[in-house]
Amino acid sequence: MSYFRARRKGRVHVEMPAFSGLLIADLARQLIELLSDDEPMDNRSLDPLEELVVMDSPREPPTDPALLRLLPDAYPDQPEVAAEFRRFTEQGLRKAKIEAARVVLGPLSQIQPADVGLGEPMPENLESTLEFELSAEEARAWMRCLTDLRLTLAARLGVGAADDETTWLSLPEDDARGGMYRIYGWLGYQLDTLLDAAQR
Repeated sequence: MSYFRARRKGRVHVEMPAFSGLLIADLARQLIELLSDDEPMDNRSLDPLEELVVMDSPREPPTDPALLRLLPDAYPDQPEVAAEFRRFTEQGLRKAKIEAARVVLGPLSQIQPADVGLGEPMPENLESTLEFELSAEEARAWMRCLTDLRLTLAARLGVGAADDETTWLSLPEDDARGGMYRIYGWLGYQLDTLLDAAQR
């Protein structure tokens, strides 16, 4: 089911179940935490030039496969050039990705996560429907964030371009990777429908 509908001037109307919004919000928060690891993201004001080119970024690629997928080497065959490029760009790229995730969290902040015991009814606020509208710029931020969420899940699962989807979907029910793969596919569908709505 698509949650996105085209509006005029690139705007997108969103209507989704609250539990879906809660899942996206939780994943976006985890993404922010991942991108903020070992990187102080404070609110201090920087000189405009310093804001554009922060020169204290790391030179070495991340060791976490998911972070490496999000922040790949620009020149994989030239380690020294890649390290220098990373030093000038990585912190800015992290900040841009975190900002996109925060845009996603904005309209979803009305959902409050709740601990629900097995067999207990779903809280009323999670059975409701969320409705909000995204500007063209916000829709682009959502697309960037959904892409990053898929890249992160793909890295965690080890999904490759040549993988057979049937293999993933036929994993035993007690294998957590099956559920993660379904979320990965679901995010892909939402990304495609959002892109389609934004381009109408």
